[in-house]
Amino acid sequence: QQQQQQQASLQPLQPLQHHQLFGHDPGLDIPEDSFLIGCIFAIADYPEQMSDKQLLATWKRIIQAHGGTVDSSLNPRCTHLLCESQVSALFVQALREGRRCVTAHWLNTILRKKKMVPPHRTLHFPFAFPPGGKPCSQHIISVTGFVDTDRDDLKLMAYLAGAKYTGYLCRSNTVLICKEPSGLKYEKAKEWRIPCVNAQWLCDILLGNFEALRQAQHSRYSVFNLQDPLAPNPHLIQNLLGSWRGPLKISPEALVSIRLQQKQKPNEPAPPPPAKKPRIEDLPTPTKKLSPESTPTVFFTGFEPAQVQQYIKKLYVLGGEVAECARKCSHLVANKVTRTVKFLTAMSIVKHIVTPEWLEESWKTHKFVDEQNFMLRDAEAEVLFSFSLEESLKRAHAAPLFKGKYFYITPGICPSLITMKAIVECAGGRVLSKQPSFRKIMEHKQNKVQLHRPHRRTKRSGDAGYGISLGWFDT
Repeated sequence: QQQQQQQASLQPLQPLQHHQLFGHDPGLDIPEDSFLIGCIFAIADYPEQMSDKQLLATWKRIIQAHGGTVDSSLNPRCTHLLCESQVSALFVQALREGRRCVTAHWLNTILRKKKMVPPHRTLHFPFAFPPGGKPCSQHIISVTGFVDTDRDDLKLMAYLAGAKYTGYLCRSNTVLICKEPSGLKYEKAKEWRIPCVNAQWLCDILLGNFEALRQAQHSRYSVFNLQDPLAPNPHLIQNLLGSWRGPLKISPEALVSIRLQQKQKPNEPAPPPPAKKPRIEDLPTPTKKLSPESTPTVFFTGFEPAQVQQYIKKLYVLGGEVAECARKCSHLVANKVTRTVKFLTAMSIVKHIVTPEWLEESWKTHKFVDEQNFMLRDAEAEVLFSFSLEESLKRAHAAPLFKGKYFYITPGICPSLITMKAIVECAGGRVLSKQPSFRKIMEHKQNKVQLHRPHRRTKRSGDAGYGISLGWFDT
């Protein structure tokens, strides 16, 4: 059967028939905050691979927060198996019993959409080899023409397949994955006789067509400018789509609960117009004097200016201070994880990231209360960005992310040089004012990093465990 699938996979590309696949019944009006209603998950593969066990607990919280359930084992009531590969006994059992087998990347996608859509990208499906049996371990892959999410996904796919990924192209590269047959990398690859393939080549390998490793020159992989280059080959996922050909059944009790929620949901008033930013002279002066070591210095991020002004008044009455800069900040107050400059700089410095309830409770008791019960927990962001905020803070306190690292930031980088410099330096790194020579880079290549013009992406450090966004900064 696998050989038949591999032969069929080399047929001309055919788009997936999305209209034949279902999440929930299209006739049901599923609220966004309960879009996982009726979904009962079992989880395989991931628990054994997670060094941070809190991340698994975060997944459970976010699934439950959106109406779903997580069971400790695969049982008859489960509707989904969240897994990474197709070789486990649990996967075989789930497939045989008609469960929907999907990956954490699918979960990330539907969390963004707030809707349970069928899997439609290669990364949404479990890969077809054991975690230790990497089929591309002998390959050095580069890509060209892809940006944003597509580029990030290709880098991850290369990693999952066991390949080494390089942002540059040199003679040692074994494959160049192209979105279109043009550009400097493409021209050089042709000159150096490096195979140029479309993204389907890597998609097929992940889904079990290992013949593609020897058939990079096949005409199927020379078709460029595909409408959806990271869509899976339909011939390789037929067995995974059977459970999506009918809508997920929801019990009558759950349907009644949904209708009650809709009826009870009040009409949301229109948001008030944004308030003007308060002037420094409008803010009160501190009314209580605390010792320097017990005086919180606070940053606020993600709030309207008028709300910040109210928080600052309470902070000053209690004896706290507003931090002049991230380096002098001891507390960050936020409602959620954001990619603001304040959040990204303060995350490497602050002792506590707390919710506004910490300040409100302190106000009620007329003194600053213990922060432990008010630590920020943003399960949705932690799932989307695959990190644990609590663990990230612990690691940042133990060892700065960029300690001992030197950065040269090229002109024209976005966000600005000032912003990037602040993020790097708050994390313990140093920014060089002049571009180092090639000799210097080679001498210290283990300790130096050069930031080129970035695509919008999030880089994550395996040592520190939290992401730093090189683009998409919020205000």
